[in-house]
Parts: sequence; C-alpha cells; structure tokens
Amino acid sequence: MKKRIGILTGGGDVQALNAVIASAKKTASKLDIELLGFLKGWKGILENCYVPLNDISLGHDIGGTILKSSRVNVGRIENGTKRILENLQKNRIAGLINIGGEDTLSNSFLIKSFPQVLVAKTIDNDVGKIEDSKEGFDVNSITNYFTLGFPTAAEKISSFVSLKEGLRTTAYSHERIIIVEAMGMHSGWLALSSCMGHADFVVIPEFPLDYDLFLEKVRTKYETQKHLIIVVAEGARWNDGSYICAQRDELEEFNHPRFGGAADALKTRLKKDLTKFFDTRNINAVNPSYLYRSGLPNKLDIVWARRLGQRAVRILTSGREDPTFLSIQKNKSGFKIKDIPLSNFKSIKELHKVVDMRFYDSAEFQISELGKRYMKEVVREIPLDKSYGL
Repeated sequence: MKKRIGILTGGGDVQALNAVIASAKKTASKLDIELLGFLKGWKGILENCYVPLNDISLGHDIGGTILKSSRVNVGRIENGTKRILENLQKNRIAGLINIGGEDTLSNSFLIKSFPQVLVAKTIDNDVGKIEDSKEGFDVNSITNYFTLGFPTAAEKISSFVSLKEGLRTTAYSHERIIIVEAMGMHSGWLALSSCMGHADFVVIPEFPLDYDLFLEKVRTKYETQKHLIIVVAEGARWNDGSYICAQRDELEEFNHPRFGGAADALKTRLKKDLTKFFDTRNINAVNPSYLYRSGLPNKLDIVWARRLGQRAVRILTSGREDPTFLSIQKNKSGFKIKDIPLSNFKSIKELHKVVDMRFYDSAEFQISELGKRYMKEVVREIPLDKSYGL
C-alpha cells in the first residue's frame, strides 16, 4: 500500500500556489507516494473532502489554487482538533503540507504531534521574523525573507503607480492626487514595495498617521510637483490608533474586521482640508483590490514555489516526524531554503514580520535606504523618466 501525504491551501489565494502543488505532485510521483489534495483548506480535512492529485495535469504557471481555499479557525470549531486528527488517520495521511498565511498556518500549532511542513504564502509578506544578532542587524538574517505571492504582488503595485505603465501618467496629465489602496491588514510590506515604482508618499499600519504632518507634506509637494501618487495600506491607522477604514460589524473567523476603503476615506479628508489651498476636485482614490493576487506568478515566485513544493515532500518522506517551517533565507549568492523546527516557536505570533523603523522613514512617509535595499532583492525598481520632472 502506497504511503500517502496530504496538501492544502488556505486563506487568500496568491499566484504561486499551483506551482507548489504541481511541484509536490511531481516529486511525490517520482517517489511513488500518493498525494491527496484537501479542498478548501482545513475545511477539506474537517469534511473529509479531497482529490487524488498524482494523475491530475497541472501547470506551474497557472495562478490561483486548483484546490480552492477558505478561512477556517480550527480552534473555534467544536472538537475541531480531534476531527482533524481523526480524518487524517482515517485517510492514512502520513504527513501534511500546509500552505497558507498567518491564520491558516496557526492551525498547525493545534496538531504539533502530527508530521507537517508549513509553507508561507501571502501577498502581505508578514510571515517570518526580523531580529538583531549579536553582530547587529543584517537583512540576510531575516527568517523568511519573502512569502510566496509577495514578489508578484509587489511587482504589480510598483507598476500600477509608475510613470512607465501606471497611474503616474494620468496624475501628471490632469494634475491629480491619486490615492492607491494596497492590501495589508496589519503589515505594510505591499504598500511599501510601491516605492519601487516611485510612489510619493506611503502610509502603513505599523506607523499611525500623523495627519497634520502628512497634510503639510502633501500640500507642499503638490504645489511644487503638481501631481502626486499616495499609497495607503488597507489597515492603516489614524494617530489615535483607530483604523482609517474598517467594518467592525463584519468580523470573520479570526476576528479580523473587514477592510477596504482606506483610500476613499483619506481622499475625503484631504479634499476637505486642502480646498483652501487649491482645487481639490482632482483628488481621486483607486483600489486595485483582488488584482494584486490575481493572474500569473512572476519568475521569482514560480522558482521558489517549485523548490518549496519539492522540499516539503522530501521532508515528509524522509522519516522526520517533527513539524517543520520552511524559510526562504537570503545569502550572498541569492536565496536558499532553511528547515526550521516548528518547536522553535510557541505560536504563529512569533512568526509575524512587520515593517520596523529601519525600513520606513515615518517623517517623510517613504521607504528608507535599508528598506530599499531589502526590496531590491524581491522586486525590480522601475526607472524614473526625467521628462515629467520627477
């Protein structure tokens, strides 16, 4: 009887998920291992809903996830952990590949006795760890330098705000202030990556907005440049700690409010406060929303998705029983995969990677030099065209 391993995708989809699944399938077939895909993430295990993957044709470069996705908090379900373990045992699953963001991966901590491999994916880029070593801080020491999906999403937002192929052209032509909303409930990595397309100002959740300072910066730069691109993360906050825009009456499985509308809310306030200085009819808000996570993965995402899928299967077929977190580490020659025992962390909260003050200049609402150095390893900087006076 063939050995079986399972695989699931949970939370918000990203472009590189099928690349992980396809690579895991190819590796499992080579090792004569049966790979079962649980449908709609942890919900598939709870409802015992799966599909054999070995004989399914699947391309690496197709976006989204063939296994579909959902947000499930196993800890809030009656006997949820027990049901998960019983169904894994019933289906003879020897190990599980859990591909997800912070919420989806948190469920793995409920079954730490079961062999698992955790693969981080989220366009928010917030699964990992930034800390100082005895020698000081080095970007190469970051645990999980980037999450799957972030390189493609970062490339998209950089393009959206750029002069070469984005909103900068119409902002310049009509002397607009365009406020672009980025995904990111609690972390501002995606918004910050827009600086690789030369956004003028970036507002992120980690640094509550000093609105009076921001207003003055916007007014001054607009009067000189006559157009602006501002990027605001959906989870950004005012100085009093309240969200710029969030619906508290629509809490979901993990008690997150429903975000969306930060760009509109900021637009409304700027229109009111800047009207005494200049015509504010051309202050506009744009929210690309699901476009960030849609479409095809870029090269960096595909390459590392394939390697992570292959590595996950090999770990689960090696006899290792302790759950493992796969981290993408930076070194002098590029990136590598590092296996980290899940026992190193008490909970998923210890793998929450946020933008700190070394990466962001809160006085200028811009990326810092160190932040730019970090981003250049993940997303290409779009060259500035001097013809528009930038």
